[in-house]
Amino acid sequence: MFDVLEAKSPVPIVSIIRATCEEASRQGLKKVGLLGTRFTMEEDFFKKPFREKGIEVFAPDAKDLDYIAEKIAHELEHGIVTEETRSGFLQVIQNLIAKEGIEAVVLGCTELPLLFDGLALPIACLDTLEIHARALLAAMDLSA
Repeated sequence: MFDVLEAKSPVPIVSIIRATCEEASRQGLKKVGLLGTRFTMEEDFFKKPFREKGIEVFAPDAKDLDYIAEKIAHELEHGIVTEETRSGFLQVIQNLIAKEGIEAVVLGCTELPLLFDGLALPIACLDTLEIHARALLAAMDLSA
């Protein structure tokens, strides 16, 4: 839908996906894991721009995907952050590292930074919320 809106918008629109993809490319990443809502992890709209830049995107396996979707919907979207859930997500990341050799994890849901706030992750983290905010500020500076 973003491409349709962008084509019709009289003002520039900054894509959270493109901004994150550009950051991954800038960092020289070739394999990333994607955490987010079920729709984000299963559908192609998030992965396609990464593939076009030569970056492989890996979603968790079905069991881990179900776990993530449930925790986002029933905890994180309500501001509930538990150590048990944090540990569960860290295990999902470890699974992606072991199985796919990912170099970084993309936090593709804006609630996920709540879970990892102040926590050192075992690999690089691409916080889409932070990256998008920086891209928006940069776009504002260009148009001023």
